[in-house]
Amino acid sequence: MSEVFAVAFALLASGAVILTLNVLLLGGHIIFFQSLSLLGYCLFPLDVGALICMLMDIVILKVVVVGVTLAWSSWASYPFMSTAVNSRRKALALYPVLLMYVSVGFLIIAIN
Repeated sequence: MSEVFAVAFALLASGAVILTLNVLLLGGHIIFFQSLSLLGYCLFPLDVGALICMLMDIVILKVVVVGVTLAWSSWASYPFMSTAVNSRRKALALYPVLLMYVSVGFLIIAIN
């Protein structure tokens, strides 16, 4: 169980740093604590999905639950990122967020 915590913590910590640097390099204005808020608030649906997936053993249902919560998390992060960067660079700012959420989703599916 400690390995799972270590991997999840490392993924989220490095994700916060990378997302903050990405927005700053795109000419946006975001501070590190705002990035942590983005991660905490927008990862909540994936947390709920992880709790639901802990209760079931059918992989197809896990994929459906993670897909729904991944879409929910991505939709929740859009307003945060759209205010931080120029309108022409929203896709560049949202791409790493989506990649991080997908990797968290794969962790949810893979861990029994």
